[in-house]
Amino acid sequence: MKHSCTIALVVLITGTLPLTMALAGGASNPCELLSQGEVETLIGEAVRAPELQETKNPLGQKMCLYTATGSDRLVQISITRTGDMSAKVRASGQSAPAIYATTKQMLSPVEPVAGIGDDAFWGVPGLHVLRGEVYLLITVGNTSKASNRTLAHQIAARLVPRL
Repeated sequence: MKHSCTIALVVLITGTLPLTMALAGGASNPCELLSQGEVETLIGEAVRAPELQETKNPLGQKMCLYTATGSDRLVQISITRTGDMSAKVRASGQSAPAIYATTKQMLSPVEPVAGIGDDAFWGVPGLHVLRGEVYLLITVGNTSKASNRTLAHQIAARLVPRL
């Protein structure tokens, strides 16, 4: 069990394990939760078409990457839903809230964030949000910059109601 939690944390932070499956009960992929135009408005510059990273992932995690065309700015949205996890993963006791809690514990100390979802915190590599059976991670770059924290909050305000 401890090993699967560690793997879950690595997947959520690095995004290096594969991704698949459509979002249950919502958009068919996380790139549909936030439009290219919305990202351009939020960061104040043009971005490339969003990139859905799809491969196989037993956690059901899906990610979408938006990269600016004229700078190194980026926005990455990662979503893990309990309903998208493989039956084997769910049978082992994993869920989006469990992975969120484990991540929060392993990244401790973290900075709590009030007013977003059911629970939220700042930790590597961005803003972590739990809403029901959905774990959302918003990465926008260096979170020690106030402008990046503001951007992550603005994105969360748009995304959380759409989950």
